[in-house]
Parts: sequence; C-alpha cells; structure tokens
Amino acid sequence: MNEHKSGAFQFNNMIELFNGHIKLSIEEPHEGYVGTRFDWTGKVVQLWWKNTPLCSTELAGSNSFMQGKGFFNEFGISEAIGYDSCQPGDYFPKIGVGLLKKENAKPYDFFHQYDNLPFEFTTRMENLSVTLACINRHPQSAFYLEKKISLTDSGFIIDYQLENRGHLVFSTNEYVHNFLSPGNRFLSKHTQLSIGDEINALSFSEGLNPGDCLSFSKNQISWQCTPVSDFFFENIAQVSGAGKHWTLLDKQLKLALSERVDFIPHKINLWGRAHVLSPELFKNIKLMPGETDRWQRVFEIQEIE
Repeated sequence: MNEHKSGAFQFNNMIELFNGHIKLSIEEPHEGYVGTRFDWTGKVVQLWWKNTPLCSTELAGSNSFMQGKGFFNEFGISEAIGYDSCQPGDYFPKIGVGLLKKENAKPYDFFHQYDNLPFEFTTRMENLSVTLACINRHPQSAFYLEKKISLTDSGFIIDYQLENRGHLVFSTNEYVHNFLSPGNRFLSKHTQLSIGDEINALSFSEGLNPGDCLSFSKNQISWQCTPVSDFFFENIAQVSGAGKHWTLLDKQLKLALSERVDFIPHKINLWGRAHVLSPELFKNIKLMPGETDRWQRVFEIQEIE
C-alpha cells in the first residue's frame, strides 16, 4: 500500500479509500455480496493499517459471496418490518436490500435467502469519503437510507440517515457484524476485548463458551486458548452513557481497534470462532411515517506500547 496515496478510487467494482497508513475497501451495492441478510449500502469488506488486514470472513478461507465479512451491517435481524402482518406470497422490506418475498407462515429467518426485488442504490465518491444511498419507492414502506463513510487519520466514520417516507411504523434495529481478525491471526491469550460498562454475568448461562475458553473481569474479556467452536453471548454487557464502545487489543501486533457510537445501545452481543471476533452494538429504531433518525459509528486504530 502506498502510504502517501490519498483519496477515493474505483477498481473493478470496488471502492477504495486511502489516507496515509489506512486503506478501506467497499463493495459496490450490486457487486460481491448480494444476499438478503446484510445491508448492500457500504459493504466494507476490509480495513488495512500499514498493510496489516484487520478483518476476515465469516468462514475461514472461504470467499463465498453469500457470507459476511469486514464491517457488514444489518437492519432487522429479529425485527423484520412488515413481515408478521403480510401474507405468504407478499413482499416485506429489508432495509438496505430490497422487497423480500414471504414464503410461508414460519417466523422470519435472517439466515434464509429470500426471493428479492432489489431497491434502488446510488453512489457518490468524494476525496476521502463515499456516500451510498438506498431508496425504496413502494408507497406503503417507502424510505430513504443514506450512509456516508469517511476516512480519518486513525480510522473511519459511518454517518447514517434513515427517513420513513411510507405509511408503516418502522420498529426495528441496526448493528454492525464486525468480522474482526487483526493480521488474520487466531484468537489467543494475546487477545483482549473491553466492552460496555460491565460484563453481565447473568447472561453466561445462555451463552456458548466452549471449554471455558473465554474469561471475564469487570468489562474485559480474554481468551485462555483458541476456541474449538463458536462462542456467543447476547446482552453480554451493561451499557450507560460511558459504555457505548468496545476495544479489541492484540498484544503481539501492538494494535488496538475500537468502535464507539453516539447512542446508548439497547443491547450488546458477542459472537466469534477461532479466526474471527464480532462485538455488536445494537441501535434501536422507532420511526413514525415522516420521521428521520440519524446516528454515527466511529472506528479507530491505535498503536500501543
């Protein structure tokens, strides 16, 4: 990577932002991943710091277009707008994706690949940023989603704007499924995560902690070994005004990567497997027709001693 290069460039259906030591790769909406789970606007597939990749894919060694990677985000993992009220054969909106066809009376399944009528997407590049928009013009569920992704000297910022232009009440959520893997290294005793204000020990009985690999102290998590299978905790940490963040520390790489938000998350989840880690800060969304919501996520990289 040319550390003196700066600006926004387009290569083979990929948008790349450069700023000194930082490089960010973003897929075009209709390219790469085209599944019906993750948002197509701003599919950040990789972040580099001094040529070191900081992200991975959902499955180690797989380049399948149907899996998550990088900093993919999702709207409505458990609260799909309009799904419960529509009939099998009808369509419901998945923000950032399209109108999805409800196949039967079973509950919404975010893992399922639904028939999809994609929404309209636009892309606008500037010097150190790219603005992507998703437009749904269906009168009942119309909305406008805009995400501006901007490079900084130490990371990047995602600014969101969501307008409810239809007749439905939008009651849903949004989070970033961070597929983190600094240096593409396995989780180990050199990995440490701080998250929220305080780890919620009451959640542990409902979590997955293979071989008691993860250990907990106050708001910190460390790994005693490399996990042999998936780990998962829902509502893992308590959150107040001071706990709107997570920080991942790799002691061998001497790098810290963090995310902070400008809202109080309504929950924090943690998922991962041997090669990847995903702390998730959930944004609660409740929009009446005609209302607009705005929020921000800031990702920062720091070198440590």
